[in-house]
Amino acid sequence: MFHCPDFHSHSLASDGVLTPAELVARAAEYGVDALALTDHDTLDGLEEAGQAASERGITLVPGIELSVLWGSREIHVLGLWLDTSSATLLKRVKAQQEARRQRAIRIGERLDRAARLNGTYAKACALAGSDFPGRPWFARVLVEEGAVRDQGHAFNRFLKKGQSGFVATPWVSLEQGVADLLAGGAIPVLAHPQAYQLTRKRLRELVRDFRNAGGLALEALMPGLSPHQAALLEECWRHFDLAVSAGSDFHSPAQKWLRLGGVPPFPADATPVWALPGAGGG
Repeated sequence: MFHCPDFHSHSLASDGVLTPAELVARAAEYGVDALALTDHDTLDGLEEAGQAASERGITLVPGIELSVLWGSREIHVLGLWLDTSSATLLKRVKAQQEARRQRAIRIGERLDRAARLNGTYAKACALAGSDFPGRPWFARVLVEEGAVRDQGHAFNRFLKKGQSGFVATPWVSLEQGVADLLAGGAIPVLAHPQAYQLTRKRLRELVRDFRNAGGLALEALMPGLSPHQAALLEECWRHFDLAVSAGSDFHSPAQKWLRLGGVPPFPADATPVWALPGAGGG
């Protein structure tokens, strides 16, 4: 049994601000004894994080946050305890990264026109240290170029859905994404279900489809959930017989409203994600 787990976090390998080693060090400061590094559509930070975790005496859970499509809606699925040598998973990651690169190029082109900038894609790549930067990096470019006040303004003015800089990505389907995670030895976890702003009926339909696709756990324990949200997620994991996972979705120390490992306790009668076959136990 883990006493202070956090199965959802991000590093500089995707859209976090700390290096994998810095992330692990911060987790240790907060007493985390099991940390999953789940960067978006990449495994790049896992080796560094694993070494740092070994030095700190923390269990490092190799993971990923996979972007998939449920109908036309983007959904995120965590893969925990994955096999980093899986050919199927590596092929999926390569395809996801290419989809991200093509999207980033198109976002840069749109922002060059809409915000009257030059070389936005190249500047975002330089900031991210990657050729497939996510939207937060474009937001930083917009701030640095004086096109917006702050990152929130960047999203509202240019980058969120419906705005001139938004580009949809043709992600893999929910069913295929879950299948690839399972083939890669991972435990598929539906990430932050409350964040999709679905009605109770639609949320239950999403969880049902995830379960039918082979999904095994629901991320039902997170910082800042309202009593209503927590009750709805509990209703879902109980009804669809899913294990329960917990994660902060940590990206940056600037997120003052959360901390690594700051998740509610696991219900006594829930199956914790680490108790599933293929997990690391605890």
